[in-house]
Amino acid sequence: MTMTSDQVSDKLQYLLGTLRDGEKGFADAAEHATDPSLKTLFQSRVAQRTEMAQAVERELSKYGEVGKQGGSVGAALHRTWLGVRDAISGRGDKAVVAESARGEDVAADNYADVLKETSLPSDVRSVIEGQFAKVKASQVEMQALKAQWDAKS
Repeated sequence: MTMTSDQVSDKLQYLLGTLRDGEKGFADAAEHATDPSLKTLFQSRVAQRTEMAQAVERELSKYGEVGKQGGSVGAALHRTWLGVRDAISGRGDKAVVAESARGEDVAADNYADVLKETSLPSDVRSVIEGQFAKVKASQVEMQALKAQWDAKS
C-alpha cells in the first residue's frame, strides 16, 4: 500500500527535526570544545546537517509542505542534545564527545525507523538512504572518538 502525501510529509518532518537538533547540538559542541580538531569536526557536522535539512525541505516542497523550523521531534533526542549542552558547560571535551556519540546513536535510530516503512516513495527513500549512510558514518566516527577519549582517562 502506498503512503499518503501526509504520511510521507510526517516522516520527512520527523527527520527534519532530527537534523535540526543535530545542527544545534553540534553547534553547541563546536562552540565549547577546547580541542581544535573537535571544533573543526563539530563545525563540519553542522554544515553537513544543514545541507541534509535543505534536501529534506526540498522533498517536503514536492508534497506542498514547508519544513518546520524547530527541532526536538523526539524527547529522547532533545534530552541527548541538552546533555551535550550540559556536558560542554563544565565536563570537558571527553563528555562532549560522549554526548555527541549518543546523539548520533539516536539520529541513526530515527533514520532506521523511517526506513522500516516499506511503502516510502522510491525518490524519497533514495534521499533518506543517502542521508542515513552519512549519519551512520558519523555515528561510527563519534563512537571511535569516544573510545579514544575513554582510553585517555
